[in-house]
Amino acid sequence: MAGTVKRPTILVADEFGAEGLEILRAGADVTVRTGMDEQALGGALAEGYEALIVRSATKVTAGSLEGARGLAVIGRAGIGVDNIDVDAATERGIVVMNTPDAGAITTAEHAIALLVSLARHVPAADAALKAGRWDKSRFTGVEITGKVFGVVGMGNIGRVVAARGVGLGMEVLGYDPYVDESGTPDGVRMVTLDELCAHADFVSIHVPLLDATHHLFDRERLASLKPGARLIHAARGGIVDDEALCDLLESGHLAGAALDVFEREPPTVDHRLRKLPNVVLTPHIGASTVEASRNISRAMATQVLSALTQGIVLNGVNVPRLDPASAQAAAPFLALGANLTRFLTAVFGNRVESLRVTLQGSLAAAAARPITVACLGVALQRRLGHPVTPVNAERLARQHDVRVHHEASTVKIDFQNLLRVELLIDGERHVASGTVLGLRHGRLIEVDGTVLDAIPEPPLLVTRHDDRPGVLGAIGTALGELGVNIVRMQLGASTRTRGAAWGIMNLDRALGSDELDRVRALEPVFEAFVVD
Repeated sequence: MAGTVKRPTILVADEFGAEGLEILRAGADVTVRTGMDEQALGGALAEGYEALIVRSATKVTAGSLEGARGLAVIGRAGIGVDNIDVDAATERGIVVMNTPDAGAITTAEHAIALLVSLARHVPAADAALKAGRWDKSRFTGVEITGKVFGVVGMGNIGRVVAARGVGLGMEVLGYDPYVDESGTPDGVRMVTLDELCAHADFVSIHVPLLDATHHLFDRERLASLKPGARLIHAARGGIVDDEALCDLLESGHLAGAALDVFEREPPTVDHRLRKLPNVVLTPHIGASTVEASRNISRAMATQVLSALTQGIVLNGVNVPRLDPASAQAAAPFLALGANLTRFLTAVFGNRVESLRVTLQGSLAAAAARPITVACLGVALQRRLGHPVTPVNAERLARQHDVRVHHEASTVKIDFQNLLRVELLIDGERHVASGTVLGLRHGRLIEVDGTVLDAIPEPPLLVTRHDDRPGVLGAIGTALGELGVNIVRMQLGASTRTRGAAWGIMNLDRALGSDELDRVRALEPVFEAFVVD
């Protein structure tokens, strides 16, 4: 009786959208356990979950990961990953992924809401009226049309904020050391951070919290803002020095600030920010909309299942990034690259000294590194004899002096897309080339110059045998006596050895070592290998 396929196990440690849970439960065994501290999370992960999903509440520390057994993926449903010790996860070969696009519009819209609320004193006017006062004269605001709007960070959220600013009739300045003018919305002028601070009437912050951005807006930077400027902060707490901000608001240098995030969340009851009249505060709700919750949970559920069941990592933080838009085209080539590498190492040996991956055709160059890492993981796992993941493959390659190179070209050779994997094994170079038919049918089309048309999906029996009539019959008879069925097969005359041929047979099960020896013992068979 055939055994049941083991379903992946997933721990959801924060509130997660119902639609995302439905997707997860269709393909995995899911446990929801919220409100855990470091010790409780560590105990839960020791139970052997393969994936962990969090939002911003749960802190994933090095301590909580120490006893994790079999954990392969940490999914952050949202953008910022500062609540995850990414270095500790990387050290353990655990993929960390986020959803950088799913909540971008929602967070950007909240920043604009903060901007307008700050300019027109909306929260204070609302509170006064509800308290029975008609303080119309107290709430004279400023127009935003024609004002200079500085956007710090031109990533997914910053670009949306900048575009909205242009639509509101503002003069928009952008700053991002990794983005040039060509990567910004129309109407945005890129400047230095010093220029932006000196000229902007409103400044909105949209950078991740990193070592390099911690207190990016410290006392000195805040003091460099144009007198009377207003600050909007809906990124991550810690980018702004909250105490210095209070001082500059109290001194009158800054006209106001609107914050959704804080260095300490929640801020203490007696924190000065809560008492200042020229400050608008919201409790970290930038991504809190019905649409964002739905989109984020859907995206994260799909990404985690894709990683666990197909080995395809989308939006990886500590692996080469493959965005969802490229995934459909790249995914079958990830599988093909891994299978070509399995083939070469099974047939020619596992002492891989170098790897070169070449993409030709219309396949996006952005997929070259993720595909290379997929190949590298297989090659190193064969060589080292222990699991290798996309997280640690490149680091292990450096440690073991395995040279790696990849390149992409639009040159077309016979096929719309061509993937070429070249390995140096024990001083000899071996090459396997393949393509994908349609969107999922990987084909092995060449091995060391021998033209073939085989499906390189394990389990395979690979033979080099005498190129004469009757050999296939002998191999088929031997397999039949072993109760093994040939699902499909391909033959090709070897270009390296005169009178020899390749045989590549997809089997309904892998051969054991004794069974493989029986095939090797056949008189016309020179060599036989199993790819599993």
